[in-house]
Amino acid sequence: MSDHRVLDMLASEMGVFLDTRTLEQIGAQFEALGPWTGAAMEAQTAPAGAEPAGDGDVILATWPLLLDAGRLQDGEPFLAGTAKAAVAKLGPALATSLEVASGDLVTVTGPAGSITVPAEVTDDMVDAVVWLPTNSAGCAVRSTLGAGNGTRVTVTKGGASL
Repeated sequence: MSDHRVLDMLASEMGVFLDTRTLEQIGAQFEALGPWTGAAMEAQTAPAGAEPAGDGDVILATWPLLLDAGRLQDGEPFLAGTAKAAVAKLGPALATSLEVASGDLVTVTGPAGSITVPAEVTDDMVDAVVWLPTNSAGCAVRSTLGAGNGTRVTVTKGGASL
């Protein structure tokens, strides 16, 4: 059953008519709203002092993967076994400055600790940003690094012992 039908049925049970039984009804509601006529949103800029200094000083980007080290996989080793391995995604410019290629180990160090994972060099990343999965096997960003989105971290080539 589609989400809009579930929402409509729940609302109906609560005595509220949402008029979302069909896609046509939903489309009509959006049409009635009309286009946005307010002011355009201003582009956001990084706060002062947020720009990385180079030499591996970067901004952390992170979000959870669909299959990660979450509790809903407890007792499901076959499902957990299909999860992607943790990698640090780097843009080409950062990878070049660190002399790192895809598959090389990199260590990301935050305020509370370090995580060492293979690098994945991709054109999808902007300069001076490293991405890590939030809570994958061997990569618990918040608890290990003490960091989240937008935190300045350091990326170095090789394992943590180097």
